[in-house]
Amino acid sequence: MDRERTITFLEERISFLYHERNAAVKAFETALDLNAFTASLTGLGSTREVLEETASKLRTMASFGPLAFYLVTEDDPSLSPAWADPPEELHRLDDELALLIEDRTVAWALKRKEPVIVSASGGREKLFLHAIASPSKIIGLLLAFVESREENGDPVPSYHDFLSIVLATAGGLLDNLLLRGRIDELNKNLHEKIDSLEKSREELSIYRDNLEIEVINRTRDLERANSELRREIEERKKAEEEVRYRAYHDALTGLANRELFSQRLQEAIDRKNPVAVLFMDLDGFKSVNDTLGHDTGDLLLQKIARRLTREVEEGDTVARMGGDEFTIVIPSPASLDALKDTASRILERVAKPVRLADREISVTASIGISVCPGDGVTVQDLMKHADIAMYAAKEQGKNRYRFKRDLPGKTPA
Repeated sequence: MDRERTITFLEERISFLYHERNAAVKAFETALDLNAFTASLTGLGSTREVLEETASKLRTMASFGPLAFYLVTEDDPSLSPAWADPPEELHRLDDELALLIEDRTVAWALKRKEPVIVSASGGREKLFLHAIASPSKIIGLLLAFVESREENGDPVPSYHDFLSIVLATAGGLLDNLLLRGRIDELNKNLHEKIDSLEKSREELSIYRDNLEIEVINRTRDLERANSELRREIEERKKAEEEVRYRAYHDALTGLANRELFSQRLQEAIDRKNPVAVLFMDLDGFKSVNDTLGHDTGDLLLQKIARRLTREVEEGDTVARMGGDEFTIVIPSPASLDALKDTASRILERVAKPVRLADREISVTASIGISVCPGDGVTVQDLMKHADIAMYAAKEQGKNRYRFKRDLPGKTPA
């Protein structure tokens, strides 16, 4: 009896060791195969290639039916289908995934990072879930239909840790590919920006050159316009000055006219200082006009005007009132004797012969003098009284001057 139990024990022990040996050999072979798998992934350059190679390896390790890989990205954290085998089964896997997301199974599987096996919605099939992760983050999820191929009904072999290693290896490579893709995208964007900046720099350079040309042209046009404007302004000023000059000066002699004379006289009166007015009329001028003509008469008036301006002081105003009548405003005369001296010089100067039309012409003058304030404090009074004195000088023989103050009550003829 003891011998039979011993034989039975030894047979069981031998069977156990045999299975352990086979499992160890299988695990060793799988480990070697994993090394080869890792090497095979090294040369792959796209996500699709990595997923295809990973699916192929997984099918050699477990009895997977339709399967699909779902990945997440930085831009889209939700699970998006990346590759399915066969493609036509993707819709069925998507439906199962939606249910697993709803009951939080997917969240649990992603957190565990280990195989999770649940029943499919129909109840007859099993679903295999496993997170695809790199050491630093979740990359995605493997979802597959599986069938039991072991006696104990486990859908995956006892060395399912190797499945996790395969998916971890794929996850690391996918992470690198995603990172490389991100870097490539950033580099592409950077180069595009550099190209855009370079193009913008070239366009800016062209724009700057065109702008400089435009500025030069505009500056030239502006200078031309400014020059034209300055010329127009100067011409307008000259025209205004000419109009203003004509408004206040006699056109024939250039002396002040009646308007300017009255203005200067009023200004002198307003200063409250003595003011003298000399009213002069030429003697014999009418005969010059009648015998020699008005042109000669005009030339004579111009000569007389120049002589008058040379006999007065700075600040005095010589004016032509019209015809052969002239007036002089002397602000603040020094004295009556000074006025007499001025009047005498004027009479002497006017009486000197003038050579016109190849002949000498002689005229004399009669001067009437009024003084403010004695003879009046208004322009009208001073002019009227100087006129009275001038007519008195004519009546007394011409070629002389008379003060109004010496002729009380005298009225003009």
